[in-house]
Amino acid sequence: MKKLLVASSNKHKLSEIEDILKINGCDIQIVSPEELGCKEEPDENGSTFEENAFIKADFYYQRYHLPTLADDSGICIDFFDGKPGIHSARFLPEMNYQQKCQYIIDQLKDSDNRGAQFVDCMCFIEENGNVNYYKGINRGYIAKKIAGDKGFGYDPIFVIPEYNKTEAELGEEYKNRYSHRAIALKKWIIDAKDKL
Repeated sequence: MKKLLVASSNKHKLSEIEDILKINGCDIQIVSPEELGCKEEPDENGSTFEENAFIKADFYYQRYHLPTLADDSGICIDFFDGKPGIHSARFLPEMNYQQKCQYIIDQLKDSDNRGAQFVDCMCFIEENGNVNYYKGINRGYIAKKIAGDKGFGYDPIFVIPEYNKTEAELGEEYKNRYSHRAIALKKWIIDAKDKL
């Protein structure tokens, strides 16, 4: 079985990527940095999703020289001029995600400008060092209240217009087929799975 190093310590993300690969018929063994005994993490100091994805992928590729896939993702909210964007995980660090979601809802309570999008940029470094990028964007809007318990992060406030439900209400089956991460990963599958 082919091995793919996924440059993340986020168990939710690793599980999601594994599920998306399975749904799309990919017989690939995912290896995490933790499984390789690596406790170091790169300093994600890029100014774009692409830069941060490359920083992560290159950090682990230089150590293990395995085909390496990293992604950087976040929610971009129109009301906040596209923020928190690349800072989504570090946005309001003193709060947990439930509190962050409520803060966003409170800020938008009197606004009709509720548009938002989840963005995922993947960087894949082949065993020979070639670098490839794949991007997925999922457009929606911010809910008026937190809803659903089948997601994580900002999923409970991100509404998919076609369903009028949050990603946390729609759950894994939806996310593994249509989320920003699924869109980016499907592009990788089409282009790069034979490069492992």
